[in-house]
Amino acid sequence: MTTHHRLGRAGFGITAFSAVAATIVLAAPQASAWVGNLSVAGTDHKVGCSYKLTASVEVDRLTSVKFTDNGRDIGTVSPSLLSGTVSMTWKPTTTGQHKLEARQLLISDSITVTVGEAAATGSAGCGGGLGDLLGSGSAG
Repeated sequence: MTTHHRLGRAGFGITAFSAVAATIVLAAPQASAWVGNLSVAGTDHKVGCSYKLTASVEVDRLTSVKFTDNGRDIGTVSPSLLSGTVSMTWKPTTTGQHKLEARQLLISDSITVTVGEAAATGSAGCGGGLGDLLGSGSAG
């Protein structure tokens, strides 16, 4: 085999390997986003009542998650290695549409909820019971 043949075979081998590697990378499932699946507890949201905000996070990304309500900071939570979620309490102070957002660096997820007038019975009108006080039992 001549040197020219060996170089040609080596070049073909490298090209074939690169093509296979590129196919594997492109076909691999994409990693999920850092923060996502933002949810808010309850369905009939009212001014002055407290609700649990929960977002899922990747356990290998421990940067803080910042929560906002219509762009205004409502709190920051640091993820734990033991949990795939972060949670905090949100207590709306105004009626209308509220865009709630969970942001981790440049990645975010949001949900829009409608908040109604405060109940005439005060916090007793917030619904609940022990289930709302104790939350879902998830760490975070």
